[in-house]
Amino acid sequence: MVNIQTLFRRFLTGLLFCVITGVNAHAQNPGDSCDPDKSTGRVAQVLSINGAANISGHDGKPVQAGEGLVIQTGSVIQTEAGGAVELAVEDGTADRLSRLRVEPGSELAITGGLYCSDLRPKADGGRWNAREIGIELNYGELQIELAKGVSHSFNFEVNSPNSVARMLRGSMDAMGAMVKAGGLDERPMVKLMEHPKISQYLQVLLMGRDIEKLSPKEREALMQQATLTALSMGLIDLDAQGLMENPQLQSTLAVMTQGRNLADLPEYEKESMLQMVGAMALSHGLLDPETLRVHAQPDEYTYVEVNAGKMRMHNKHRGWHRDEAVDIEAGMFSAVEGYDLPSQPNKIQ
Repeated sequence: MVNIQTLFRRFLTGLLFCVITGVNAHAQNPGDSCDPDKSTGRVAQVLSINGAANISGHDGKPVQAGEGLVIQTGSVIQTEAGGAVELAVEDGTADRLSRLRVEPGSELAITGGLYCSDLRPKADGGRWNAREIGIELNYGELQIELAKGVSHSFNFEVNSPNSVARMLRGSMDAMGAMVKAGGLDERPMVKLMEHPKISQYLQVLLMGRDIEKLSPKEREALMQQATLTALSMGLIDLDAQGLMENPQLQSTLAVMTQGRNLADLPEYEKESMLQMVGAMALSHGLLDPETLRVHAQPDEYTYVEVNAGKMRMHNKHRGWHRDEAVDIEAGMFSAVEGYDLPSQPNKIQ
């Protein structure tokens, strides 16, 4: 049996080893190859460029794209129909095996940054270490490959116009995923009452009654509710209806925005204001539910496919709610259309 003195000696020995190791690690790295004061914003390096691609720096000015180019926070990468850019992610892995590939016809902005620590051993080259990498995928496709062994504090998140997909994994797991984002072009228009989701919603409100047998006031209230629902789902284009320039709404919109440019507002705030504008237009009689035509499909979609590891996705229009998010594990995919909840994960065929 090990006595108390032996246990105490082992404890002191272990503690001394940790102290010495920590001192040596600090002493071996004066920060010459990884200066923490200059590390903010470094994200990746260009591995290869195929075809036509444009890269803008954090100041918005175009930069000469080529192998070895350092990509910093605030940079924007655009690829044309035949172009692609492959990046090496500076995530602290031993051989920097993590990759991002911006596929043809895509645009993304870098919104997260990195830091480096002067406590890391000089033998490790003063490694860069990822605290957060954020991507805004405006449209197109992004391939993600994160190697094993990245820092335990590493986090990776992809924002699209209508969703957020965040990595979920242990520090030793690899992750592979594909994210597609874009709009649904040339969407057909249908009458408000003919839209399948609106029709389904109204059937619930009618509770088996015939809409044609409602009183005029009941029908008016029902149609207004249908219009508000279509607004919340992003099926009504207020600009196309000419409402954003309507003088009856301009003063109210100016008060709501407090002189700010609507396009510059955070997404959640802008969407909330647009819905209020639509509601006011309805109350002012500027929208006629009986003749209103709406988009058959929402104006945004995001598709996430996970091949290794796990990601959690939610609809950013609706805000973060754990019960509305889905976890996409390896071999599964999910999608978000417009304001809808993410679809339940399905197996990749």
